Amino acid sequence: MDFLSFYWRDVLDIALVTLLLYRILLLIRGTRAFSALIGLVVLVAVYALSHFIGLYSLSWLLENLFGSLFLVIVILFHDDIRQALAAMGTQYLSWKKRPAPSNMVGDLVWVCQYFAKRRIGALIVLEGKVQLGDMMKGGVVLDARISRELLLTIFFPNTALHDGAVIIRKGRIAAAGCILPLAQMDRQNFGTRHRAALGATEVSDATVIVVSEERGEVSVASKGHLAVMPDAEQLKETLNNVIEH
Repeated sequence: MDFLSFYWRDVLDIALVTLLLYRILLLIRGTRAFSALIGLVVLVAVYALSHFIGLYSLSWLLENLFGSLFLVIVILFHDDIRQALAAMGTQYLSWKKRPAPSNMVGDLVWVCQYFAKRRIGALIVLEGKVQLGDMMKGGVVLDARISRELLLTIFFPNTALHDGAVIIRKGRIAAAGCILPLAQMDRQNFGTRHRAALGATEVSDATVIVVSEERGEVSVASKGHLAVMPDAEQLKETLNNVIEH
């Protein structure tokens, strides 16, 4: 073993690669990209086995597939890659957060219950670390204090901003009438508001409250999943876990 040279740079190199792979696995865990990674591992194992036992046609086919695999991954999973990079970047960015108003959760719960009882649709986005400036471009910038009266006015039926989403940033209503990206096609069993709520959480770390005018129920979307809030207490508990006071 004397011919093997092992220096501190090698240890650092291995440690950094291991850390990078670990962070990537954490970022894609529970997403479509993780399933794709498992499929890729299976393909690599099949390629190694076919090369070992002499299946030359299969080896040639897989070898050519791997040659363009990076481009295929970027095309198929561009949304997951963008979300992962955004999440990675925001973990190392720090800025002073404006504290949320003490009555913010109470106002949101009251308004959502009011809308649900009267079958009024609403879409409220709580911005996380990933900023949603691109979604705000199609809306109306407000930068207003959160109040029950303002939210009731925005989502009142047949008004100009009723069908869009409200984006809350740092405890204030940043914009209204915003258009959110719709979720993937396999979510077509949901209505437009619910698909928009899920779509926003698929490309960011936002939490979205959606009130269904058809069913008169309140749901919360987060990380691509939708949960129905059975009562005001459950909604309050969920929002308290999201909003930092």
